[in-house]
Amino acid sequence: MTTVEILQIIREPIWIIECETPIPAGFPSPADEYLGTKVDLNAILLPHPTCTYIARVKGTSMDGAPAHIVDGALITVDCSIKPEPGHIVVAAIDGEFTIKRLEKRGSAYWLIPDNPNHHATDISMLGTRFEVWGVVTHAVTEFINGKLKEHVRTRRLQ
Repeated sequence: MTTVEILQIIREPIWIIECETPIPAGFPSPADEYLGTKVDLNAILLPHPTCTYIARVKGTSMDGAPAHIVDGALITVDCSIKPEPGHIVVAAIDGEFTIKRLEKRGSAYWLIPDNPNHHATDISMLGTRFEVWGVVTHAVTEFINGKLKEHVRTRRLQ
């Protein structure tokens, strides 16, 4: 089972400069170099700061298409959004957090992994041992191994 570790966020503004020139995924564009306006990542990742958390994913159940949320990724979890079919959610099963896609099959709701090597869970079979804790709104994935965990300023919730 893929689990998530809930982390406490240091809620100071995180400013970066946005490059207003789109970056093509094909051949480079001969566009002028231009630094755009400042962007606050907190405003994008944490639109509801009092009910949004950051968690670290541990496991591979969501590393398939379409989410591609890999082991070690940071996710933002908004507890104020009503979960709907198709949303990726953080759920508590028997007190353990997991991340899966919420799906409706007939009249039953299921937790579905994006990785086909993991099994789906029929929520109706869990009874009171199950609770949706929040909806995943963003994922931050590292492409240079080791730096994300090393430089992210977080503390575990007690």
